[in-house]
Amino acid sequence: MDAVDHILLPKYVLDTTGLAESVRQRLADEVDVPGWMLSSTSAILPSDRYLRLWELAEHELDDPDVALRAALAYVPGQLGLIDYLFTTAPTLGEGLALTGMYIGTSTTNHHFTIVGESEDQMSVDLSLLQGEGRGRDLAIQVALAGTVTKIRRVTGQQVNPVRVRFRQSAPPRHDQFIELFGTARIDFGAPTNQLTFRTSDLALPMPTADPVLAAILHRSADTMAQPRITTWSERLQQVLAVMMDDGPVTIDPAARRMAMSRRSLQRKLAEEGTTWRREIDRARRRRLEDRSRSSPTTNRTEIAHLLGYSDARSLGRAYRRWSQP
Repeated sequence: MDAVDHILLPKYVLDTTGLAESVRQRLADEVDVPGWMLSSTSAILPSDRYLRLWELAEHELDDPDVALRAALAYVPGQLGLIDYLFTTAPTLGEGLALTGMYIGTSTTNHHFTIVGESEDQMSVDLSLLQGEGRGRDLAIQVALAGTVTKIRRVTGQQVNPVRVRFRQSAPPRHDQFIELFGTARIDFGAPTNQLTFRTSDLALPMPTADPVLAAILHRSADTMAQPRITTWSERLQQVLAVMMDDGPVTIDPAARRMAMSRRSLQRKLAEEGTTWRREIDRARRRRLEDRSRSSPTTNRTEIAHLLGYSDARSLGRAYRRWSQP
């Protein structure tokens, strides 16, 4: 299935890159974005048009830093619902986590994922499912740089990532990247596109937090077609599935991977009528069922250790608990 974008993404290219009005219309026509779409608040179109617009804008302006300049011009709200979900969150970390959960309201071509680093650092990985070439490079640049700009404008703090990674090749000059991101630790040719932040920054409160409006926005987002996980418990299950590959899992590192504190995670789970213990049991049971299907002869002691239990008896008690109606 071809990836699609909300019309707000191509409009962002046309509105923030400094193109003359006549040029804007010409480029829109060239990528088959008609005027009625540009006037719409809900139109959806194939993602290749957004990427192609970046290529054309760079060529028209003869400016290799066009995406970075556009990111600096970003104003929270330009991307619609996904922006408002971010700005109404209680903390920066929760705002970023919501972006990952609901990015499908803006595009099906972007993956935005929180990944664990350490107690002191957390990272945001960004990837595009479809698209190649210079348009892809510029789209990644504006996505990472725009995220940093949005963070600074919403929190009112000069939040700088501690490291930035790009999969694309290094440009001839890095000075514009260093100035925008506020760090010289910028790697090109990396295995992923990534922003790494201090966990202390992710705890920053959002001055624009609004729990009443946030609840309304969440309901609206939940009614839209979502290719992403839309509940905190399901997002936790995704995180646990990855973490359990590395051994026993506890709540604090799991919460950090979701860019929130232990207390915030517990509160979110309680709001959904569940608990950490119930969710870790659910993840273990799912893994047990998967292992039983793939390796039915695996002994119980080995399975117990795989699931994070001290011995087979602990696994047995858990299994009896799961089996109770």
